[in-house]
Amino acid sequence: MMLRNSANGELGFRIMHFEDDKHFSELQRVPHFSIILISEGDGKLNADFADYEISIGTILFFSPFQPFKIEATMLKGVMINFHPDFFCIFRHQNEVASEGILFNNPNDPPFFNIPENESSSIYNIIEQITAEMRFAGLAQQDLLIAYLKIFLIRAIRIKLLKPTTALPQDQRTTDANLLRELKKLIELHFKTRHNGGEYADLLNVPIKTLGKIVKNHFQRTLTDIIAERIIMEAKRELNLTSKTVKEIAFYLGFDDKYHFSRYFKNKTGVSPQSYRNSLRNTTLSLTRGLDPRRDKAAY
Repeated sequence: MMLRNSANGELGFRIMHFEDDKHFSELQRVPHFSIILISEGDGKLNADFADYEISIGTILFFSPFQPFKIEATMLKGVMINFHPDFFCIFRHQNEVASEGILFNNPNDPPFFNIPENESSSIYNIIEQITAEMRFAGLAQQDLLIAYLKIFLIRAIRIKLLKPTTALPQDQRTTDANLLRELKKLIELHFKTRHNGGEYADLLNVPIKTLGKIVKNHFQRTLTDIIAERIIMEAKRELNLTSKTVKEIAFYLGFDDKYHFSRYFKNKTGVSPQSYRNSLRNTTLSLTRGLDPRRDKAAY
């Protein structure tokens, strides 16, 4: 069951029940957030240069383009996918502080096990999401986002009650440490440093070496990784603030609004103002009581 952005056909939100490992047996690098809950079976997860054992009750969290692979026997469970434009982790950080806890945690493996006494609360939310996807009503997106927030908050509470799991020894490799440091540096400097060479200098690594490591791990360029964070922040500003495009351009380190507008359109296919207008049109349609399934700006 899936919702798509009607403007470009990209996945917005999906919930899928699976009964084997065929969806994960090949290395995954998908452009959306993924949450996977194992209800039956056990097997091996490969993620971030390390292998882990997973079993019943394991819940996994992956960021966009984070590579992972699962090999398992008699595997059953449920997967939730959502695009950053549908529900942006950074945009909702004050409401759901999942960034750095569930997703993109450099210190813990990308999963934990749910205690038996907590599993019913998680599965109840999944049932509500499934029911809404089957029988969509008014303001479906708003309700799905509300369920997703509740799900993430519940998962955070469960994880914070559990002891920290140390990373396996073979994950403490040079490449893994380098990529974790790169992520931290991008988060710190993406507003002022847009060039991959600047991060190579900060890491004291040749740009060709850093670019090759990033490409091998993410199958994408260093420039792409930096641009994603810039665009994510730009969308947040366009959505949540009344700043002008010029003000957002300067906030994100661009010399002028024209340079920023070209950059944004090159990465997203639309201008910053068009993106903002589409969000406003969606909100107006919802407040007028239109069926969001017919809205041209689905999210």
